[in-house]
Amino acid sequence: MCFNAAASFAASAVLIPAGLHTIRIAGEADARWLPLAAFPLLFGIQQALEGVLWLTLGDPLGRIVGVPPPAVGPLMALGFLGFAYVLWPTLVPLAARGIEPRPRRRLLFAALAVLGATSGLVIYLPLLVQPDWLEVGILGGSILYAPKILLPTALSEPLGRGLYALVVLVPLLVSSVPLARRFGLLILISVVVSAMAYAYAFVSVWCFFAAVLSAWLGVQLPERLAETARQNGLVEPKASLFGAG
Repeated sequence: MCFNAAASFAASAVLIPAGLHTIRIAGEADARWLPLAAFPLLFGIQQALEGVLWLTLGDPLGRIVGVPPPAVGPLMALGFLGFAYVLWPTLVPLAARGIEPRPRRRLLFAALAVLGATSGLVIYLPLLVQPDWLEVGILGGSILYAPKILLPTALSEPLGRGLYALVVLVPLLVSSVPLARRFGLLILISVVVSAMAYAYAFVSVWCFFAAVLSAWLGVQLPERLAETARQNGLVEPKASLFGAG
């Protein structure tokens, strides 16, 4: 399987408007769902960043749309990794906590958010201070991010991947909300496939798979939020951008 700028931009073109639509629906029905509803938009932005990075790395699409200045590449790489290393390990537990009715699980998810934010910042902040610690290239049809890591539990190592999976999967898989659990199962499959088939470029490949899967929320969330709106006596939100709901 080969990833490229076109794939990233295509995913972005679908996810950004879908995410804006889903955020609007969540805002109308129940604000507790807003963080989860933002996933498609945020994944779309992340994929747009990597699409530009592909162009700076010599993707053939650059011959058509133009190649950004060389200085843009490191900025796009840091932006992409900001999502991967800091945003997702923090936001996923917080999004699950926001819709979780059980206090003990809410406490667990909050603790996982702190763990995810702390471990992610330990990896990411040094790259902001020393951008030359990050090497980026193309390997096997995927983008390889090779940061210099201060601790042995980096995302590029098996222990670090296990920690990452713990933080982003547990809040979804053990959630009391069925929709969150189903999404967590899809993310689990993407983590396993990425780790087994694309271990050399896990960060890039998993984020792409997760981005594509986040479109599922654009289909499922409107139906779930319509139910919430009916229960609260509100006007039922409009149908999904993808035609379901």
